[in-house]
Amino acid sequence: AELANAEAWWYKPEYIINELNINSVITTPCHEEILPINAWTTQRPYTLKGYAYSGGGKKVSRVEVTLDGGETW
Repeated sequence: AELANAEAWWYKPEYIINELNINSVITTPCHEEILPINAWTTQRPYTLKGYAYSGGGKKVSRVEVTLDGGETW
């Protein structure tokens, strides 16, 4: 980060946000929200909500989510 700031990378066209890697945010469930896990909830789908931005006008084709630290997706 120090080199990026020293060389003003964030002001160069090749590093502006529309050319960075995909950015995404999950808005539901909320941060630190606890989801109950029981026989009823495991039989029903849970809808995650949020957004994904690819930059450069490119389409986001899929979003992968893990609930176990990356063991499964």
